[in-house]
Amino acid sequence: MRFKVLMAAIRKQWIAERTRCQSCGMPVIYDKKYRPGSPYCSYCHDGESFVKEMGLAEMRERVRGLLEARKAPPLIRFYMHWRLATLRRWRKSPGLR
Repeated sequence: MRFKVLMAAIRKQWIAERTRCQSCGMPVIYDKKYRPGSPYCSYCHDGESFVKEMGLAEMRERVRGLLEARKAPPLIRFYMHWRLATLRRWRKSPGLR
């Protein structure tokens, strides 16, 4: 029984990893206004443009603040700090955006 619970938790996390907003890193399964097929959550992109223009450093501060407010463990905060740079909006190559 514990194995099934563990596998269900791993599967849920795997899906969340695959479907992260490509700007802030939030799993889009938690976005009530998410538009299917969009690489961005409704908090970052309104369908036509980004809600707020900012740099990677500013987004990292914003995400850090949200994670601290939700009392996320330090490992999760570190992971998201690193993970943000891998998302589509923040990649260096313009061809990958």
